[in-house]
Amino acid sequence: MNVEIFTHKNCTECSLLLEFLEQKGLLGKVKVIDTELYPFIALERGVISTPSVFIDGKLIYAGTVDFEEFASLLSGNKVEKRIDKEDLADKLMYGITDSFAATAWIYVNRDFDSFMAQKDFVKAVTGLVLVENNDEAYEYLRNIMIKEGEKYLSKWEERMIRNISSNFIRELYWLYGIKLNVKEVMEKYPLETFAHWLMVRGGAVGRVGLRIHNLTEKDLLERVKKIYIFTLTNYDTLWEKVKKEQDAISPKEAERYLSL
Repeated sequence: MNVEIFTHKNCTECSLLLEFLEQKGLLGKVKVIDTELYPFIALERGVISTPSVFIDGKLIYAGTVDFEEFASLLSGNKVEKRIDKEDLADKLMYGITDSFAATAWIYVNRDFDSFMAQKDFVKAVTGLVLVENNDEAYEYLRNIMIKEGEKYLSKWEERMIRNISSNFIRELYWLYGIKLNVKEVMEKYPLETFAHWLMVRGGAVGRVGLRIHNLTEKDLLERVKKIYIFTLTNYDTLWEKVKKEQDAISPKEAERYLSL
């Protein structure tokens, strides 16, 4: 069994997963690939979020990993799931909103026809990858999201806004290392610059995946403005949450990444 885990050193979920595998004595059974060091390998494999787990070349988990289920798979057990088709759309939206790239892209572009072409990601986050004969269920979900995507975007909007806001603050934390005040953030990132950041960060590498929208598009700017206002209004709370999260990635975890 060939097991690969795509990670990032600042990914809390990645650190928790590696710690879990180490405690279970299973870390030696996996190959860890740092997406910061090897971004183009990750792109080639279709990695959208970390951690992403591949078993024998197939994407099994993307972003959220069922630790015990994964341990069972690593131990050679066969895992089969039964999924209620009525739950698929919400499972997909949970998976999307667990990924910054996926959230940013779909929030800006509202294009489920294109997004659902990421078949491996869709099957991984919904659990369909562990369901036999899953193509029919995938097609059912694809049709639902193309027809009713706006309904689900509205339903999950608050979580999407929180995801994007938190990741913006996280990047400020990495860039500056100190807490800027709200006025400084507004000066460095006025609304139009923030909108550009969001478009570029939404799953784009160079021009691949990049969709630049004209800032005269009122609907787009209103959606971006919602996030911008939420971020500034909740800035202190978001900053403390991010700082606590990043501080929790211990020196031991940093050493592990350096040694992989």
